[in-house]
Amino acid sequence: MNYYHWLNYPSDYKKLLRPLLHQQMWLFGQDIMCPYGNLLYRHRFTHQRAETRGGSMYTRQDGNRQITLWGWGIWFGQEEVGAIYVNRYKARPHFTTKPSLTRSIHRPEDLPPLAHRLGSEAEVEAMRGLWCRLLLWLARYEAWVLTEWGPGWRRTALKPFPHAHTKPDEIDQLPDRWRALAEKSLDLPIKTYKG
Repeated sequence: MNYYHWLNYPSDYKKLLRPLLHQQMWLFGQDIMCPYGNLLYRHRFTHQRAETRGGSMYTRQDGNRQITLWGWGIWFGQEEVGAIYVNRYKARPHFTTKPSLTRSIHRPEDLPPLAHRLGSEAEVEAMRGLWCRLLLWLARYEAWVLTEWGPGWRRTALKPFPHAHTKPDEIDQLPDRWRALAEKSLDLPIKTYKG
């Protein structure tokens, strides 16, 4: 008999997360085109364009962590732990024991095998830890943007987005929203299925 374990995401959690993640991916795209210069470059990301089909890949090595951004999702890996990938629209992390991408990836189907239902509770705990660290990284990124370029740039970047989740007068709350989600993530329950 096999056991599968996964994180349970309550509906109120998903209701907060999905639009915020979709909005964040938009903001990364706007930061690339910032009139002050590509903010991802300024935040020590490197860029690899797709040679034929697919999206651009932005990667940052941060000590023993690798953060990779595409228009369709985020990869967050840490040595000796593994990695998670979260799709922009589904907003559910998937886990792999492989901590880093060693080649250019420009389409989701080229990612290494990932799963959200895992073979052990230890893997789910590792996934939850990476997920919390990613959310905290997003909070730090937004705090950096606000400190360096002010709320005016964030308002400008968000204005043309038809699915904006944050009101113009709440822009300065973005880092706190990511931190609050990270804190809630620590308490996400682990579910088990035996089949």
